[in-house]
Formats: sequence, C-alpha cells, structure tokens
Amino acid sequence: MSEEKYYVAIGEEAARGTPESTTVGFMPLNGFTPPKMEFDDQPRKDFRGEASIKGSTAVRRLGQKWSWSGETDFFTEAGTVSGMVATVLKHFFGGMVLVPNGATGQYSQLFYPSTDPFGSSGLGVKALTANFNLNEGDLMKNWPFVGGRVSAINLTQEMGQSLKFGFDMFGQYRAAVTAEIGSPAYAAENLRCDYNNMTVYTGIITRVGVAPDYTDFTFGSATQIKVEKISIKIENGTKDEMRAEGVDYPTKTMRGQFKVSVEISVDWEDPASGFSSVDDFNAWMAAASETNLFAHWDTGVQAGTGDNHSFYVDMPRLRRTGGEPSFSDETNAKATLTYEGLVSATTLHQIMTMLKNTVSAA
Repeated sequence: MSEEKYYVAIGEEAARGTPESTTVGFMPLNGFTPPKMEFDDQPRKDFRGEASIKGSTAVRRLGQKWSWSGETDFFTEAGTVSGMVATVLKHFFGGMVLVPNGATGQYSQLFYPSTDPFGSSGLGVKALTANFNLNEGDLMKNWPFVGGRVSAINLTQEMGQSLKFGFDMFGQYRAAVTAEIGSPAYAAENLRCDYNNMTVYTGIITRVGVAPDYTDFTFGSATQIKVEKISIKIENGTKDEMRAEGVDYPTKTMRGQFKVSVEISVDWEDPASGFSSVDDFNAWMAAASETNLFAHWDTGVQAGTGDNHSFYVDMPRLRRTGGEPSFSDETNAKATLTYEGLVSATTLHQIMTMLKNTVSAA
C-alpha cells in the first residue's frame, strides 16, 4: 500500500459549483477530517395492495449538501497561491478592500462585514472548492467539495502556541474524484502568527484613513492588556436554501446577521495604572456597559520593504456580558471576561480584520 498522506487545498471558483483544483492555496490542517456529506435519501413508500407489507421498493435521493469545520495555524499567507488566507477571509466577510503599496512590495487586505455579500461588488457568483487529497487504497485521489461558503471563524490564542484559525464551511456536493493535485507547498514558518508576537489593546486606537476603509492602525495611546488567552468567534449567519433549478443541491445562499463573541482570560487585579480586570468587572456589575479591544500579531518578518507581515483585529464596541473572578488556594485569582460586538457609528462596523503581507490580489 502506498504511503498515506493527507492534505487540503482551497481554490476559488469563478462560478459556484464549478470545481477549482488547479489554482489553489495549501493550508496545513490541525487534524484531517473530510467534509460530512448529508443526503436526503427517502425510501419510496406507497400502497401496493398486499405487497405493501413487504417494505419499500426503492430509495430516491432528493437532496445533498456538505459541511466541514477545519483548523489551521494562522499564517499571513498560504502556500503556492499565497493569497488564499485572504480569500477565505473575503468569502467569510463578503468582500475585501485591497490597499496596495507597489513601491515597497507590501500590500494590505481589509475585511469587514458586507451588507450585500453576493452582489456584483462583493463575491458575485464565486465560491470555494475544498480539495481533500487522500488515499483510496494504493492511489492518491482528490475529492473536490464544491460550492463552499464560510459561515464562521474562530480565532484562539493561548500562551505557548500559535494562533489557531478555525473556520466552518458548508457547500453543495462532492464533484467527480480526480487524480491527486500533488506537490503541496506551504507558507514559510516565520509567517506564522504566534503568542509571542501578539499584543492586545483597549482604549485609544488610532485608525488611519476614512471609515470604514482604513489603511493602518497605531497604538501609541492605547492601554495594553496582558492576556493569558483570547478567543474571538465571528458568525455571519449565512445559510443555503434549495430552489427548483433542476439540481438536487442548494443553489441560493441567504445572507445573515453578523455576531461577534469574545473571551479574554486575565489575572484578577486592580493595578495603579494600566488595565484593571476588577474595574472592567465592576463596570458590568454597575450597569449595561461597553469597552473596546484590538488584537495585533506582528511576525517580525518584513513584507517587501515595508512594515512586517501582520494580522489585525479591530473590535471598537463590545458590550460586557460577564467576567466573574475565580479563586483558588493554590494560585492567584483569575477572571474570564466576556463580550459581544456592537456596531460602531464611527468605524461603521463591529469587527474589522486586516492582513499585511506581499499579496497583491486575493
């Protein structure tokens, strides 16, 4: 039997349902589980006189779809087609603003929720193909799952680890199995976002440019929060629906409402200066209240001749939803502070992400 090897390559479809298995970006998964197929197979039940008691005579397939949850360490670029990380984010948010700087070879891709994700100025008819390459006995094959949509993103940073990038997808069907794509290549290790190049801020964030199409962020007047863990979950509420179009898979994606949920794990303390988890908790206890958070990863690797490869997450309005302290006789008290996003009238979004890299198109 041949050597078992498994990998995934993401491709952007020019038209939803048409596989893209050539122009792909390879993303290293933390675990390999192919998408789950869901079939609407219905036994045919009818009254056929005395023969009815013998059971059904046929099964009809009346629908199919797939779903998948994947996780990878977060890199500012992908392998081969380096812009595929940006493409996945684009398909989640519904669009992208490219901020070029051709003189330096550095580019930025800006993402925030679109009000018309499938309009001509957004994704249009595009979708994603999740190409799963795996063994079928002695042969390596590619299973292209087509018509992919991204419905949720999970960003989790713990100490001593890389930033985990989880994403939930759903789609139409598995297209015809083909030969292995082959020659998987991945982004350079130094383009990975890790815990030791992350900072979290609250307070005054300087946004460069005009809302919502900002071009940069600085933190000179902000207050740093020394977190043990931060988790950011974003959902866009999209779902597929069936239409009578002569096919047995969904063709219509309904847009939904964005939702942002955040947790940060911190020490339970009230220092004389800087961030106070006690003050944050007491503000929630006193009344409905809100704050802001900003997470930034700087890899330390220069993008072109400009700034470093970086990832930014701006959350300008977060309503506090909890944060009771936990006490132990074995260690210092801790607190997990929780928040949910609100739309900011200033920035015109409840969450925005930005990549800095060398990707000129995605």
